[in-house]
Amino acid sequence: MGYKQIRINQLIAPFGPGSLYTDRRGVPHVVAGLDHWHKQWDESLGRMSPCKDPTEFEIFEPRLSALLRVDRFCCPPDHRYVSKNDSAPPNANLFVPALRFPRWYRHTKTGEMRRFNLHTVRLTPPEDGGRWQPVRFIAVCNAGHLCEFPWKEWIGCQCEGDGSLYLTDRGGSELTSVRIECRTCPDGSPGRTGRNLANTTIKPDRATNSQSAFQRAGITCPGERPWLGEGAAEPDCGQPLVGALINQINLYFPRTMSAISLPDLQIQDENVAWLRGEIEQDSGALGVAKTLWNMENRSGAIALVRDGLNKRGIAYDPELVEAALESLFNTEATELPPGASAPADPESELHSFRRAEYNILRNEIDDAETVPDLRVIPVSVPDVLSEWVQKVNLVERLRETRAFYGFDRLDGSPNPLDEMPESAMHQLFRTPPTLPQERWLPAVKVFGEGIYLELSEDRIATWQSENTVWLEKRLDDGFITRLASIYQVLPPIIGANRVWASRYLLVHSLAHILINQLVFECGYSTASLRERLYISADRDAPMAALLVYTAAGDSDGTLGGLVRLARPELFGSIMQRAIGRASWCSADPVCSEHLGGQGSKLANLAACHACTLLPETSCETINHGLDRAMVVGTPYNRECGFMSSLLTESEIYSLA
Repeated sequence: MGYKQIRINQLIAPFGPGSLYTDRRGVPHVVAGLDHWHKQWDESLGRMSPCKDPTEFEIFEPRLSALLRVDRFCCPPDHRYVSKNDSAPPNANLFVPALRFPRWYRHTKTGEMRRFNLHTVRLTPPEDGGRWQPVRFIAVCNAGHLCEFPWKEWIGCQCEGDGSLYLTDRGGSELTSVRIECRTCPDGSPGRTGRNLANTTIKPDRATNSQSAFQRAGITCPGERPWLGEGAAEPDCGQPLVGALINQINLYFPRTMSAISLPDLQIQDENVAWLRGEIEQDSGALGVAKTLWNMENRSGAIALVRDGLNKRGIAYDPELVEAALESLFNTEATELPPGASAPADPESELHSFRRAEYNILRNEIDDAETVPDLRVIPVSVPDVLSEWVQKVNLVERLRETRAFYGFDRLDGSPNPLDEMPESAMHQLFRTPPTLPQERWLPAVKVFGEGIYLELSEDRIATWQSENTVWLEKRLDDGFITRLASIYQVLPPIIGANRVWASRYLLVHSLAHILINQLVFECGYSTASLRERLYISADRDAPMAALLVYTAAGDSDGTLGGLVRLARPELFGSIMQRAIGRASWCSADPVCSEHLGGQGSKLANLAACHACTLLPETSCETINHGLDRAMVVGTPYNRECGFMSSLLTESEIYSLA
């Protein structure tokens, strides 16, 4: 792979291990697995060897480690040039390698097919003119395997080796115009006659018991995993093979999880709080220290951390170091800080993970010495919003860690965390680590800013009570079931109902409406803003809050422009403009009509690209669970919207 072609953040998503990436020369590659990361070429050994200081890339985020069940994370290596006559910097000449895929290439002049290997760097130009061009067809399965299109099996070629295949492909959209044949097969045989690629990209449907074209032809998945190198195939896959184009969007669904760094508000000793922050800066030793801690070897963990502190000129008694490590490794301390209410009903692990952030962000955090990575400043709610909004906080600084823990193909997994960490280790490593301290996942650490907004619980209860009939008509049981089937929305364990669904649609839609307005006010691009939702209908500890934030590692970084807009003198008018823009869509009245659902999973109502949808990187549910009618009502019935009374007289109208 050439220099500086993929940013470090992009190696988490969308170009993580196992993804297809086309370089600037138009050559498709598959990003290599984690066995190949943090290594450099050793001339004396004639092979790749580990870099000199791998601890430099280690990231420690205790809450995320507990959720994904690994002890540490590592940042993708950045490439550091070695200038002539200069000494090499630490960990110089590191790459994240990529392997050539697909391996089948077609001669643009003759149509001849030839298969190369994964490690071919340059292809020799044909002597008779033309050039070698990668084929645009591959094959995948739901188990995550990525295979070459079964050219020979598809036409029934019995020739030894690769045969003499010729592909006729004029780039049309119809697969019937793409034809493969073998010119060394006997005359009259299926291979010599050839076959087009019609129906090869159609997925099997379990509901109708329909099979894929490869299943009907008796072609099974060979279980290839080219991102792990040659010979990494898993035989006896058992999943149906499906043809695909190399630029098909459902070839790769990265599994990512992020966490905002949180302090421990239960710490009473200022020395312990300060020491915790200092220990976090030495992330290279924390992964091993946590492993020792979990193995009940506390003295070993304390000695390791103290040694790192002593090298930096920081000397503290073992008792204080132990207290700081207890706070750092015990993530339960951040889940229920003083004054927070415990939920009455059981919650999923991921829901509890999100509740911990909610309990912290709604409080003031303003101590740069002990909490350097989070600063939350409450401000007064503008008078024009006081009826609906309970809290507005300026998140002037936050640190987010985003981790990659695997991927899906064709369809996303309904419960990707269930088999962690074994599923990620098996998928991303050719030789999975066996010891807990050797298990790691790629992650990046970025800093940003945001606006925290919390809605009034009393106003939500009143709105739901006053619009019971409308909500029952708009949110039928089928829609609620489809919404709850999307794991990203974090449905309640006890079962989704209309009270939860209406709350979720309200908060999520308001987040999108606000982001769409903020991009006009703060100067950030839409893709640079993200949402984080805190929603629960628990009777003892309800949540109805959102965080709009930016945490980008590029030029859009932390500039302060987003936080400034949440000040009382500006935020009220911004919200009014946002609600006004959302009240009408260029696709209305069709967009607002209840036609059973919109979107890929029919989990949206009044939401389309003209009004509410965002770039998929900005929405935590990939644009599912949206209905702006919950906020502003419909053109026929404005009064049902939660914040419709914010609309001006000219914006309140009826088409009835």
